Amino acid sequence: MDLRQTGLKVFRSLLLLMMLCGIFYQPAQASAEELPPKNVLVLHSYHKGFAWTDEQGTGIEQTLKSAPGQPLIYSEYMDWKRYPGADNLKQFYQTIKLKYQSVHIDAVLTTDDAALSFAIKYRQEILDNAPIIYSGINELGAESLGDPGNITGVIEKINPARTIDMALEINPSVKQVYILYDNTESGLSTGKMVMEQISTLHPDLQLHPLNRFSRQEILDQVSALSSDSVVLMTTYYSDSTGRTLEFDRFAGELGESSSVPVYHIYDFGLNHGAFGGSLISGLIQGRTAAGLAVRILEGEQADNIPVVNNSSVRSVFDYNELQRFGVSVKKLPQGSEVINKPFSFYETYKTLVLGIIAAFAVLVSFILILLFYVQLVKKIRSNLEKSNERFAVATYGSDAVIWDVDMSSMTYYFSDSWYELLGYERDELNEARNGWMELIHPEDAEDESRQRANHLEGRTSYYYSEFRVRCKTGEYKWFQTRGKVLRNSSGGFVRFAGSMVDVTDRKGYESKLQMSYQELESTYEELTALQDELLEQYTKVVENQSLLQTSEEKYRLLAYNDVLSGLPNRLSLAEALEVFIKEHNGGHAALFFLDIDNFKYINDTLGHTFGDELLVKVGERLLQLGDERSRYFRFGGDEFVILFQDNRGFSEIIAYAESIVQGFREPFELHASVVHISTSIGIAQYPENGSDAEELLKNADIAMYKAKEAGKGTYVVYGRDMQQHFDERMVIESHLRSAITNQELSLHYQPLVDTASGEIWGFEALIRWNSPVLGFVSPLSFIKIAEDCRLIVPIGEWVLRTACRFIKELNSQSHGRDSHISVNISVIQLMLENFTDMVLGILQETGLPPEYLELEITESIFMESFEAISSKLESLKEKGIGIALDDFGTGYSSLSYLKQLPITTLKIDKSFIDSVDSPNNMSLARSIVTIGHDMGLKVTAEGVETPDQLAFLERTRCDKIQGYYISRPIPQKDVAKWVKERRVG
Repeated sequence: MDLRQTGLKVFRSLLLLMMLCGIFYQPAQASAEELPPKNVLVLHSYHKGFAWTDEQGTGIEQTLKSAPGQPLIYSEYMDWKRYPGADNLKQFYQTIKLKYQSVHIDAVLTTDDAALSFAIKYRQEILDNAPIIYSGINELGAESLGDPGNITGVIEKINPARTIDMALEINPSVKQVYILYDNTESGLSTGKMVMEQISTLHPDLQLHPLNRFSRQEILDQVSALSSDSVVLMTTYYSDSTGRTLEFDRFAGELGESSSVPVYHIYDFGLNHGAFGGSLISGLIQGRTAAGLAVRILEGEQADNIPVVNNSSVRSVFDYNELQRFGVSVKKLPQGSEVINKPFSFYETYKTLVLGIIAAFAVLVSFILILLFYVQLVKKIRSNLEKSNERFAVATYGSDAVIWDVDMSSMTYYFSDSWYELLGYERDELNEARNGWMELIHPEDAEDESRQRANHLEGRTSYYYSEFRVRCKTGEYKWFQTRGKVLRNSSGGFVRFAGSMVDVTDRKGYESKLQMSYQELESTYEELTALQDELLEQYTKVVENQSLLQTSEEKYRLLAYNDVLSGLPNRLSLAEALEVFIKEHNGGHAALFFLDIDNFKYINDTLGHTFGDELLVKVGERLLQLGDERSRYFRFGGDEFVILFQDNRGFSEIIAYAESIVQGFREPFELHASVVHISTSIGIAQYPENGSDAEELLKNADIAMYKAKEAGKGTYVVYGRDMQQHFDERMVIESHLRSAITNQELSLHYQPLVDTASGEIWGFEALIRWNSPVLGFVSPLSFIKIAEDCRLIVPIGEWVLRTACRFIKELNSQSHGRDSHISVNISVIQLMLENFTDMVLGILQETGLPPEYLELEITESIFMESFEAISSKLESLKEKGIGIALDDFGTGYSSLSYLKQLPITTLKIDKSFIDSVDSPNNMSLARSIVTIGHDMGLKVTAEGVETPDQLAFLERTRCDKIQGYYISRPIPQKDVAKWVKERRVG
């Protein structure tokens, strides 16, 4: 039995074994799928994008997703570092209570102290009294827990003394340690713990805390440190002025500025200026905590699982920083990990290099052996030449040509008669190198070579071939050649010999016979020509029919599928729903209408190619989130539809919608970009909300718009009361589109008065809409609709141009003090790339100097889109245009954040002015004025309606006021008259 047959039998045996395993394994798999997955809620103290939190979250998800049964993971972020306070805690409580009231929580994982405190406090009330597994908690935090019961976790053991030991081992001359931490509650406790541990173990070191210095002061100080110093960075997110800092950016600046190594205690400082140290790993902590959670989900009690201590520390150093400070890797403590180390071919492939050297030595030995063999061959060849001489004498008188090949040297020998027949001299044809074979006619060379190979390989008992050979005169002679190979005892070639006979005359006769045969064949071909032609025509008919069928299938594919994503389209949905209704009488389904939030902004800023790639990724993400009951469709643009068939009730629809929202919270990676998006989902149920695709689509679309109004990134189930709201919205939008063209919009102007002088400072432009069909429509009703459909862009530009032109004309008619104009700006306008050019272009067009224009921006716009719009407003401010922060005090901005805003004026919200009769509110309004003045800003009070309010604002030195006490908003045609009457009065 040969090797091939043996391998085939083994393959068949393995295939049979796999089939048997599959048969016996299927029932177990089916029973496992019947168990519902466990639900794990992960509560993060801080925000997504914060490196420490993301590392813990990644470790948790990696471990849970690879666990048996793969539980469902729900992740929530308290954002406690940026918004620590009772309002945030209250809002987070309401969110968790609402979202998980119908989800049974089997385990709660918390990262850091705020989330752990929240979970312990509300576990009984809203978290199903689930076991708690914590991570990111230091020893003091763990001791302060007491014994709440049913809890375990991983202690974040900060060991700065080990890092200082490493620093002293690398540089024994270190005497000064500069410790960096911020003034937050956690920062101060960490700094205190670090300093106490270092002082206890190294009392001779001088410790210098840097928490009372600003960012620039710290950078200046570390740039001038002596060589007996090191810097130890803990957590740092704000300097002494309260300015919030990005850890990664500041860590990089600190590393670049420092004249000495900067050691860290957390590994997310690596690649951001960290020299190294004994570093705590958030990834390891997350994996360890998730491992404890898996044990609990498998049946262990949390109280029976010991708390894990000191399991998340790694000793690691950055090779680039070692090179920068001239520290050799050999000086590092034993067992240290080095990152960013350059590639070394010898160290990486040491075994390969040594193997190549050994192979080279073997090769040299082989060459020496070969040289010896060459000498031996030369001796054998000499003996062979003597033998050839004897053979020539014996074959000289033969009528046939005798030929012979020495197979060891491949040297050919021909008797003299061969040379006489062809007219060549011996050795003229380079017989030793097969030169004579070039004389074989090109048409016969391939057949001769094949016959020779067949015999030499043992497939024929003798060699036989007929071929033409070119004479020296240029003509060809036919030779009939026979031969046989001689083999040794092991089957190897020894000699190949035979004879040649000139058969040129016989071939001439055969040629004549062949011509006669060809004439007979031509007659036969003429008879069969018609049959061949008919067969060809039949073949073309069959091919055309096949092409037609292929074309029909291609056009159907194009008609029923989206070209970009490959998903079925609207036409496919109608057919799919029709089939479902026909085959599932009395069944239930749900139609999910998805719209990507802010997709037009992504298209406008990153390009349509990027947007198309993102849509393809969205389609792939939806396919990953679904199951066999879900069918996916794309309707064009950024709209997708899911047909969720055979659902088992409302709770399952909600659970599926929640999984889609959660799935879109994971970022999308496109080339080198990471994009975070959300989706708004409208849900219509079959048959409750419609019996066909058109009606279900319409109702799901209405619910989707309701989801966008609710804040985007969420889902809404269709209700009949939505239809009326949607119809009213559509009516307003329809008439609003022609409002500018039909001159239905107008501006009213509310005066602003300088408190100190009593003079008119200027006016705030307020839009009004008088529709011939709808009558007077409140701005509260149509502004939000205009923003949603982006009509706010042309409307806002019309308002700015009209207001600037009006105030320019009013000032040209006035002989006294010129007035300013204040115009409200929408966030949709601010996000446009040409917003700055548009404002400056209108000022140039109307001739209004920039210093007479003030733009009003609401506080919520700054909080939502600070990075995108601050640079635009800063450039307008530099041109002299005023920037007013409207409705101040009603949002969430902190004073430290307020200092970074490019504004010139604070506008106190009317709610503060209405209640100045109470001492507390009076003090609050006075504080806002003081804060504004301390920051170099002007302060304007809105909603002044009584003499007492005016008197209070005059005492507090508020700069400007506006309200019904001064005047209601005045139509444009009456402003000049009002100004004149006031000045006369």
